[in-house]
Amino acid sequence: MSLPELKHPGYTLEDWQSWEGRWELIHGEAYAMTPSPSLAHQSLSSSLHVAIGKALQETKRRSGGHCQLFSAPTDVFLETGVLIPDLLVVCDPAKLSERGVEGAPDLVVEILSPSTGQKDLTTKRWCYEAAGVPEYLLVYPEERRTELLVLGANGIYQTVARVEWGGNLRLLGGKLEITLGEGGESLP
Repeated sequence: MSLPELKHPGYTLEDWQSWEGRWELIHGEAYAMTPSPSLAHQSLSSSLHVAIGKALQETKRRSGGHCQLFSAPTDVFLETGVLIPDLLVVCDPAKLSERGVEGAPDLVVEILSPSTGQKDLTTKRWCYEAAGVPEYLLVYPEERRTELLVLGANGIYQTVARVEWGGNLRLLGGKLEITLGEGGESLP
């Protein structure tokens, strides 16, 4: 298995392309994406994927939108590196390529876990903010709630909603509405 070797001043996209396995590359630093997330994490991700997917289908039916939903592992190429969010929505087909998503998705969802939560709250948040990702949804499984951050006019994320399981959450500028934990399937 080819693993990154310590090198300075940092890893490059060319280095990243040579590694085996799943890795994120952020500001020249390598982050292993293994082992795979827990079954509870995967179940929650699947439930959110279904809820967002249904809402997108309804929006497409009503207004003919072009947004697409993707789940991990999907590589997102930003100026700061290559990130792999849990879920993401892209509404501009020009951002989709053979290698993944080129530029800022319209929505990024990260499910916080004990091993990656701090990175999601800091390093990845700053990357998404700097890239201009309009909405960043943080999911706190242990607290059974979400927090929706929206990019303000000043380029800084603002918390616009905190929603607990069972509540309704509006995404993509209010175009989508999902119910968290609908039917209880996403509860840990």
